[in-house]
Amino acid sequence: MQYKEIYRLKRVDNNDFPAIKELFWKVFKKRVSLQYLQNKYNTSHVGVNYICSIAYCGDIPVAFYGAIPQKFKNNKGELFVAHACDSYTLPNHQRKGLHNALAKFAYKIMKEYDMKYVYAFHSENTYRSTKKLGWKEHKNLQRFHIKVNTLPLGKVLNKLRWTNLYDVFFKQKVSQEAIEKLTSEHKEKYRLKFDNNFIDYKNSFKSHYCVEIDDCVFWLKIQAIIHVGMFYAPSAEALQKAMKKLKRKAFFLGITEFLFQVDADATMATQLKTITKPKESWLVGYLDFDPEIDLNDFIFTYSDLDTF
Repeated sequence: MQYKEIYRLKRVDNNDFPAIKELFWKVFKKRVSLQYLQNKYNTSHVGVNYICSIAYCGDIPVAFYGAIPQKFKNNKGELFVAHACDSYTLPNHQRKGLHNALAKFAYKIMKEYDMKYVYAFHSENTYRSTKKLGWKEHKNLQRFHIKVNTLPLGKVLNKLRWTNLYDVFFKQKVSQEAIEKLTSEHKEKYRLKFDNNFIDYKNSFKSHYCVEIDDCVFWLKIQAIIHVGMFYAPSAEALQKAMKKLKRKAFFLGITEFLFQVDADATMATQLKTITKPKESWLVGYLDFDPEIDLNDFIFTYSDLDTF
């Protein structure tokens, strides 16, 4: 194949992050810090690091396939899966088989660590690119938008990067009691292992907050609007009451919307439907490495997303 003649493919290590940063800038014309990339792909908290692949043409980085190992658990045990999250190639190196080659290179690494499947929350681009790799379709998440009628000051703060202001109003520490509530449902199904190690990992490159209102718990991030990664409510009525109080906070902070993205089979979806109607969100696509795996045995949440 053509890519074998002029490209060098390798597993990413810590020395490749300046190249990944350079590649990100050339493809998207957006700046991202070296620290952000290193922290995002430093998944030592699950015991596996760097299941990504990168292609060089000479000394020039030309394509990258990014994936993150994740640990899912149920009441019987734990297993590894991979979340495919980034893929970009310089324009003049596209249509040469690099994406497929890098993906297959990464899949070999994943199999070495007994990862059961690789999955993604599909965009149009990823949906097209994975078809050639034999990916399958699971189902769509549901998204719920809850509006707040207030001045959009949150968008201004986000644009000016003054988001540290939220640290004054929301706590970042997640208590053990909050963790137990957030992981108390669907124990028979596999869910992303949510513990202090995972929380520390996420907070190494994004700011997250834990809000406890009465018996309800919300784990969220704020970027112009409030994105809720997961929540726990003992009942739909309790959720409705907690949301009224949470909306008051959002009103005074100039946050115009709450966004939830949840598995259609999750208790969260059932409870949110008592507040507003859902819209169709990302399709979960996957490639299984273990024929015994059934994604109906898994519950996905917004906080599984690499950028959450």
